[in-house]
Amino acid sequence: MVPRVLGPGEVHRFRELARRILAPQDAEEYREKHVAIGSLLDILRDPESIELIDHPRTLAALRHLGFDDPRYEHGIVFNKLPRTPRTFWHQDGTAWNHPSAYAPDPQELILIYYLVDTTPRNGCLRVIPGSHRKRHPLHDRLRDTYTPDLRRMRDPSSPAFQSYEDEVPLPVAAGDLVIIDARLLHAAHANDSDEDRTALSLWYATDHRKLPECIRARFSLRTGVDERLPYVPEGFPEGAASRLRRMLPPAYEGSVEPLPMNSIPDERLR
Repeated sequence: MVPRVLGPGEVHRFRELARRILAPQDAEEYREKHVAIGSLLDILRDPESIELIDHPRTLAALRHLGFDDPRYEHGIVFNKLPRTPRTFWHQDGTAWNHPSAYAPDPQELILIYYLVDTTPRNGCLRVIPGSHRKRHPLHDRLRDTYTPDLRRMRDPSSPAFQSYEDEVPLPVAAGDLVIIDARLLHAAHANDSDEDRTALSLWYATDHRKLPECIRARFSLRTGVDERLPYVPEGFPEGAASRLRRMLPPAYEGSVEPLPMNSIPDERLR
């Protein structure tokens, strides 16, 4: 956790950005589909998001961790409405079909900026330390779960919604930044408060140049719109688009086939 990456003025500014993006969450159908996770709305719906994507204090924090060339992939407004249930356990690794996914160094990081003070009462993150490198019983219990059903919380008794002895809550103050390995098992507490719990979650490749070629081929700049892979939105102001391009992975120009996405670790995770 990196405290106070965003100052009070920036927290207010990005709350307003989130508010502009969150309009679809007002629809009853959207809320029902996402009751256990909140919102999953692309931050590139608003060009002001570039102020967060290339934030100098964030990039300095990543350099301090040894990541000199992070490349932005995608990001969401992650907003839990008042009186909404827990977010289910999951991990966001997508290259488990490649040996590099089982190596110590992360390929992808998730950076979460909290825009309100966040505790277990209003939906702070909870994590299982070490689960990015060591198998946990949850890895097998989650294998047969269906993500759309988890988002709807079809079965509150599912292992994906339970508490575990080795989980750790991560309470934070508004403006703090939490950085986690995308492979780490994580979830969020319920929001039992009367206010929204708003955060912005951004994914970065840690060092694009060092990734295996087949993974670089997948994390490649796209010409069309794809909210899960790097792209420049049509109609973005040129200044914002230019800054965004500098933060995105370059377009892949080789001949290797992109590695298919695979979010399930196999027996190599022990």
